[in-house]
Amino acid sequence: MKYKQALKYVENLGEFSYDFDLTRIRNFLEKLGNPQDKIKIVHVAGTNGKGSVCAYISTILQKAGYEVGLYTSPHLLSIRERIQINRQKISKQDFSKFVSNYTLHPTPYNLTYFELLTAMAFWYFEREKVDFAVIEVGLGGRLDATNAIKNPLVSVITNISLEHTQYLGNTVSKIAREKAGIIKNNGTVITAANSIALRTIKKIAKTKKAQVKVSERQKNYETSLFGKHQIQNANLAAGCCRFLGIGEKYIIAGLQNTVWPARFDIRQLKMTRDVTLSQRRRVSKMGSRFFAPLRMTTLKIILDVAHNPSGIEMLKDSIKKYFGKKINFVFGVLKDKDYKKMIKIISSVAKNVFVSAPKNKRALSVDTAKKEFMKYVSQKNIFVFDALKIAVKSAIKKSEDFCVTGSIYTVAEAITTIKNDTKCHPEFISGSKEMLK
Repeated sequence: MKYKQALKYVENLGEFSYDFDLTRIRNFLEKLGNPQDKIKIVHVAGTNGKGSVCAYISTILQKAGYEVGLYTSPHLLSIRERIQINRQKISKQDFSKFVSNYTLHPTPYNLTYFELLTAMAFWYFEREKVDFAVIEVGLGGRLDATNAIKNPLVSVITNISLEHTQYLGNTVSKIAREKAGIIKNNGTVITAANSIALRTIKKIAKTKKAQVKVSERQKNYETSLFGKHQIQNANLAAGCCRFLGIGEKYIIAGLQNTVWPARFDIRQLKMTRDVTLSQRRRVSKMGSRFFAPLRMTTLKIILDVAHNPSGIEMLKDSIKKYFGKKINFVFGVLKDKDYKKMIKIISSVAKNVFVSAPKNKRALSVDTAKKEFMKYVSQKNIFVFDALKIAVKSAIKKSEDFCVTGSIYTVAEAITTIKNDTKCHPEFISGSKEMLK
């Protein structure tokens, strides 16, 4: 099976086809020889920050000289981003091989999209004999496919707030209960949760005779990722790695060199501008050996995949800290998110808003988003576009700093738009240089 065929097969399973039951994946993993039981795993759950924490832990372990598997979701540009070893994506050949073998006997397993990729990650990491595997929970924890893990070295839970309430419950306590489902009997959990969520985690840990370690802000680490919230994420990752016996010099090096795209990811954008007609005429009078110069415009663009109120709140705080003024936004969100609260928060730091919708069947309509923004932002500062790429190009034409946020799908489409714009020359202040190559 070729890669395109394998990719199409997986995509046809439906990325958002949820069926919370561990029976299928456990049965399939047993057929594979239970690879998840043969690798040392760090299991990470939480509402916001779990991807950044996974990236920090992975990089720290790499700096300490280990081979490290990393499984995260969702992906930004390529499905293969989800499964990495030492930050190198799984090859197209290995991806295709696994899918091809599965399609020979898909029943009685009938795995979902996420279950199949989770099984692929365990298989790949075990085959490649990684020293550690850092595994991010997809949704919740208790019934998430990654929870087929029996004995992780440590469980990690980041902060907890309201999200996916239709699946996890409508209170912080209920959501914390689901995420605490990754805690194992006689295990250890390290968490940055507080208040109600922390009490729930401690209660569940007690029933399982598990040890709870609370990560508090201990050190003001220098991190490669921007954002006030990254201090908390860094300390949580550092605490996890100390528990694993990693030295401080590797922790510091890892935190300073972690790459995790589209998390308050600031880019500098240089754009070539055509000169005006009058400028061309003046230049032409100077003789044919002279050429009309290209004008260069420079601005900053922030890429942030915040997709819930608490994530947007962190984004707002970071904009205030690093920019100290209102900036422009390109915004697109999914309709099953708490978009009303998100829009209210973002409006407090928004100068102009370029509203559009990502290419996703769950996208919120631009008309609904506009109506919500009009409660807080003057109509003359709201611009609506049917196509997200046009919204991005319009924001660029303003020649002012702007932020793209609301959904990972919004950010991904914006990246592709900039990548394909021959007049844009992105330089990198933070984030992955590979993203716009």
